Amino acid sequence: MSEPAVSREAPAPSLPAPPAAAPPGRPAGANPYLRRNLTLLTLDGAFFMAGSAFYDSGTVLPTLVSTLTSSKALIGLAAAMRTIGWFLPQLIVASLTEHLRYKGRLVVVNSLVHRALLLVMAAVIYFHAGTRPGLALALFFPVFVVSCISEGVNGVPWTDVVANTIPPDRRGRLFANQQILGGLWAFGNGFLVRLILNDAPYPDAYAILFLCTFVAFSLSVLSFMGVREQPVSEVGGRRSLLDYLGSLPAAWKGNRDFARVMVVRFCLAFLFLSVPFFVLHSRENLGADIGTVGLFVSAQMLGSLVGSAVAGRISDRTGNRVVVILAVAASFLAPAVAVLLTAAHSAGATALAMAVFPAVYFFVGWTFGAGYIGFTNYVIDVSPAAQRATFIGLSNTLMAPFAFLAAAGGLLATLAGYPAVFLISAFVGAIGVALAFRLPEPRRRQVPLRSEPAGENDWGPEGVGVAPPKETSPGGAG
Repeated sequence: MSEPAVSREAPAPSLPAPPAAAPPGRPAGANPYLRRNLTLLTLDGAFFMAGSAFYDSGTVLPTLVSTLTSSKALIGLAAAMRTIGWFLPQLIVASLTEHLRYKGRLVVVNSLVHRALLLVMAAVIYFHAGTRPGLALALFFPVFVVSCISEGVNGVPWTDVVANTIPPDRRGRLFANQQILGGLWAFGNGFLVRLILNDAPYPDAYAILFLCTFVAFSLSVLSFMGVREQPVSEVGGRRSLLDYLGSLPAAWKGNRDFARVMVVRFCLAFLFLSVPFFVLHSRENLGADIGTVGLFVSAQMLGSLVGSAVAGRISDRTGNRVVVILAVAASFLAPAVAVLLTAAHSAGATALAMAVFPAVYFFVGWTFGAGYIGFTNYVIDVSPAAQRATFIGLSNTLMAPFAFLAAAGGLLATLAGYPAVFLISAFVGAIGVALAFRLPEPRRRQVPLRSEPAGENDWGPEGVGVAPPKETSPGGAG
């Protein structure tokens, strides 16, 4: 996207024009499109989150793949693939977009490609999963991997659009409203998932779930297309990919707060070791039926709803340090409770174990909801505007290796059982809680973002439209 043309002639000297008067009831310098952008970005994220209930990495996807293969490593990889795909392309995307003042065009085009891939996967499941599971797996996985990478391409530009368009003291509320509205829809959708899996024949049930995902995700990108993007206040120069990658170690060393919060995020990420296997453990060892998958989805969405509501309020009022602490604490509680309930089941309290097991997914949802708000805003708060795309991309790319923990968890579960996997997640999560208490609060020394008038239309200076989440939720129009 090119910048507006600059005149080659030197302008005649003139006195600066007086600032235009703000409309009645609006503070001078306020963004006239702020309310519109907040509403549309809220719908964007909410539709994306609602659709994720039908496409959930912790429940629906591993259950689907388990019908196509008995390999626990592949089941774990399927559960982790959306997270892996989210992380992998972000540094490349950051290097290609760091010099752009408007980044929304990429989000829109890429989102449309992703929605088309959902239809392809639904067709593969419908036509082949029931009769030729091996062929279905061979066709499904490559398309699924590309679709997951497509979600990751949006990570940097979408977050940068939000950072430049929404002031710091409204971002927490925005992300919370996305999670709350989307969580309410997703909570209800969890019961719909249960109904579809129980009543629709296989493999039609899973094809229906993918079609439902397509509809919700399409509404997400349509909402995003109405956002009036604010330009980046400072941009870096265009660099080659090698030069860009060579500058990253210095960026890490030069931003101590960023490095510290990333170590905490690494500890939280050990929850990925366990997430795909909570549902399998409950079915194989605790006696849960297939319909309980929908109940777990609803419990996870409820946790995300409550965690997001609390996190959004804390983020806007006091900053994001406390939000990060609460998120990593939930990442410890989820596997810890699973271990305790396994012990209760072994002691004969089967009914109690199954009645309380949805609490595990409640804490998973809290981790994802509050973690998305806390870590995203914390990274934005500690990143200079000209390097924001770099730190967003770096923060997500550094998480990519941890997404493979799900596959490692499958191998470990085969060797030592599910409880051993849960214990490791809980132990590392406890370390993360201790480290999170040592983080500073960057908002206390931050200069507030100055709101600027938006571009001339919904699509930036050239008339091109702009506008997730993880499960890494990551955010809208993913």
